[in-house]
Amino acid sequence: MLTMLAKSASDGLGAQGIIGMVLVCTGMGLIYFGIKIMQGYELFPKENSQNIPKEDNYVPIKAKVLQKKRQKLPALDGGEPRIFVQWKIGYEVNGEKYDQIVDDSGLKKGDFIDIKYDPEDPSRFYVDSASEAEAQDDEEESVPEKEGHPFGYAALGLGLIIIALGVILVI
Repeated sequence: MLTMLAKSASDGLGAQGIIGMVLVCTGMGLIYFGIKIMQGYELFPKENSQNIPKEDNYVPIKAKVLQKKRQKLPALDGGEPRIFVQWKIGYEVNGEKYDQIVDDSGLKKGDFIDIKYDPEDPSRFYVDSASEAEAQDDEEESVPEKEGHPFGYAALGLGLIIIALGVILVI
């Protein structure tokens, strides 16, 4: 396939050949995307997903829930606006106080939550949901393995068809 594309490029590509090249590249992107989807990649991560550093040298600490913050978000369908709730939390590291905002997960003013902060930059943190889960549930649960979405197969097939059309246009 690459030799055909190289031959066509050396002969001079017309508009049809350029469209073919674009289709081949698009098809290759769809194949890559389809493979990622089949491996369990999520287009829209769940609400509870967090960005936890791979090398976790963060220090655990308790943070106090200080204040509820509400924000009105307009509804996309023109209906009633939605209320987005977040909480302001506070913690102290080496005598310095830090305030952060976290998502609402059934918190109440005055509660304490487990967080982990970066010792090099204490303003960087994440909510340590692992310690909360251990405290709530001592039983070991089996986590289902992520299965690929059937859309991955469709994207893979569509990518192959688009590549074939692109090669036909280039030749």
